Amino acid sequence: MTQVSEIRPQDQDEALVLGYFINMKNKDWEAFAALWHDDAVQQAIFRPDGLDDFIPDAFVGRQRIVEHYKKALQNRREHDFWIDALHRTTDPECFIVECRGRSIVGENGRLYENKYVFVFKLREGKLVHLKEYADPLPIMRAFTGAF
Repeated sequence: MTQVSEIRPQDQDEALVLGYFINMKNKDWEAFAALWHDDAVQQAIFRPDGLDDFIPDAFVGRQRIVEHYKKALQNRREHDFWIDALHRTTDPECFIVECRGRSIVGENGRLYENKYVFVFKLREGKLVHLKEYADPLPIMRAFTGAF
């Protein structure tokens, strides 16, 4: 398990994928927005019940994706990611990342820790589609009542 900021990307595509985590961690929203294609889509596959307004089936478009993260991370503290594995697939524009995330939810002071699997699709040097697989139970424990 390696902290995301310690990984040296092998090429521009890996840098793009790792940039998702690094720019989110640093709350560098301009750099985060630059990663995404205009018509990008992000899906939260195992989203918890009761948080539909906060986590819909999908965020469509770069602007909507960035707006969500700005709001969701506005009050988070000690936000960090550790990469367990970064997998290249037979499709050169598809990466799978296994990782862990940790932060303090500012709205209620609860610790949020989760394991993730992300499936990134790239197009023209930008993120175009992201499927996020995460355990909904830690999300519900950490965020219930926060929003």
